[in-house]
Amino acid sequence: MPATTGAFSALLAPGLRKVYFEYLKKWPQEYSQIANVLSSTKAYEEDLILGGLGAFLRKPEGEAIHYDTGQQGNKKRYTHLTFALGFRVTREMYDDDQYKIVGTRMAKDLAQSAEDSVELQFGAMIDDAFAGSIYTGFDSVALISTAHKTSFGATQVNRPAADVDLGVSSLRKGLENLELTQDERGFPRMKKGVRIVVDPTFQWIAKELTQSQGKPYTADNEVNAFRELGLSYMVYHYQSDANAWLLSSGMDEHDLKYFWRIRPIFDNSDDFDTKDAKFTGYYRNSMGFADYRGWYGSSGST
Repeated sequence: MPATTGAFSALLAPGLRKVYFEYLKKWPQEYSQIANVLSSTKAYEEDLILGGLGAFLRKPEGEAIHYDTGQQGNKKRYTHLTFALGFRVTREMYDDDQYKIVGTRMAKDLAQSAEDSVELQFGAMIDDAFAGSIYTGFDSVALISTAHKTSFGATQVNRPAADVDLGVSSLRKGLENLELTQDERGFPRMKKGVRIVVDPTFQWIAKELTQSQGKPYTADNEVNAFRELGLSYMVYHYQSDANAWLLSSGMDEHDLKYFWRIRPIFDNSDDFDTKDAKFTGYYRNSMGFADYRGWYGSSGST
């Protein structure tokens, strides 16, 4: 018996009260709320970082002006990868299915599988944000690190020396860290934290921090400074570390990105000899970051 027929043999006989087929609802698209989604028309995309000019120097009377050359830094390449999946239905299974599950409904599930795969791939990058095992930036370290290096050798951090859970003190440190962002030459650059990204476990803390009228976790009559800043939060369902949290600047103010080379395409055709129906899905993408600026975070204390 062909594999497809065997997998759905129960659909050949009438009498089932209800067939549960992918009936659970999924969360709305989330990766596009975190990454800048871009399109590409090439096999890969590349970023290049250039160190700008330094500060003006005092020029004594009669002496020559100092000329700065700047500095070319590293390149970052995003190579688009291909992902695909298909399924096959025998003509007999299609003819005899009493519940109209195979074919149309399975084709819809193929589209759902593509959406889920995209979210899981992006979730793997968020998981790697603290390790840098796969995704690194210009400086060859993780998105969230205490060892970022500029083109001129200066060290910058966007992670606490000792990881901590999300709370009043840790969020304040994160906001201050973003405010103190510097460019490649050490000039202050405007980065303001606007969104906290948390696992469902920490959504209650994130809500208390951003929406409480008064300062959270204190009986003193103090305003909630975080609420005054207009901070928001989002619950992210695809990270594996429940304690990890991220703080980001605005979408156009950070460099985490997702490239679509080919958005999901779905095809179907019939096999001439067997009369089987074949359904396929296909997409190409890449993701990553070049510049860590605009992000702060911690993997949590536990």
